[in-house]
Amino acid sequence: MSVTGTTQDRGGRFRTTRDGGRSGRRPPDSADGPVAGAKVSSAPHRGASTWVERVVAGHRPAGRRGRFGLVWFVVAAAAAAIGLLALALVFAAVAGVAALQTVAAWTRARKPPVQLVAGAVAVALPLAAAFGIALVGALTLVAVVAALVAAMVADLPARRARRAGRPPVLALAGLTLRCGLFPGLVAASAVLVARTDTTAFFILLVLVSAYEVGDHLVGTGAGTRVEGPLAGMAAAMVLTFALAVFQFGPFDSMAAWVFGGLVVVTAPLGPIVASTLAPDASVAGPGLRRLDSWMLAAPLWAWMLWGYMS
Repeated sequence: MSVTGTTQDRGGRFRTTRDGGRSGRRPPDSADGPVAGAKVSSAPHRGASTWVERVVAGHRPAGRRGRFGLVWFVVAAAAAAIGLLALALVFAAVAGVAALQTVAAWTRARKPPVQLVAGAVAVALPLAAAFGIALVGALTLVAVVAALVAAMVADLPARRARRAGRPPVLALAGLTLRCGLFPGLVAASAVLVARTDTTAFFILLVLVSAYEVGDHLVGTGAGTRVEGPLAGMAAAMVLTFALAVFQFGPFDSMAAWVFGGLVVVTAPLGPIVASTLAPDASVAGPGLRRLDSWMLAAPLWAWMLWGYMS
């Protein structure tokens, strides 16, 4: 069997060669890398890259996400101005969408959680936060029990079909809570901040939004993944300085640095935590991405603000 190819001589001219396949000689590796079929050991690098891509989402082109972020800020601020129940409804809607989109992502990955329980838990927790933290705690316990019961019911057909083996009831319940409980608790924490002090919620909203604006504007065209978060941290730090100087809301100068610095530190980590709730950072839905910067900041603010105000 003859193989026809094209080679380039030293003078830059191309000529056609014909190899009858009898030489058995292997062409040398090119400067760009080994020839096709050569084994290259790149498992450690590929594993590290895969882990980073698993939890760190890249920035999408500017446009729809930026407009949606502006709409979110206006809606959240207007709801807080109207009243606590309106704010709870807004965050319940976002948490519910985040839960359902995360369930859909896991379903596409062939690990379907219990959709009804995940969505109900995510919606119920922010609504309960409007009436106090005790109700949030009670509903959290109910959510765990409901996820276990729903997982056992959903696993009955598969259990009957299997001859041996333990059904993954706990895994299914954990995946259901992963989709619904955590977005619900984050949204509930934001409502609890507003319930403790409405002005403090406005400050938290402005600080988180400032981080998101800086992260999005700079990170969209950046060459590395760290430029966007660094810009967002700088924007939040500038507003923290203004908060400490003018002492808005319930915060004195020292408290302003503590609470503002908390947003500066935790806002960049929130998207990483949110990515662990989905099968992959690239498939996390817009609802979850709307809450990702709040993922650590809101619960810590709710806990520290309650102690500070009391």
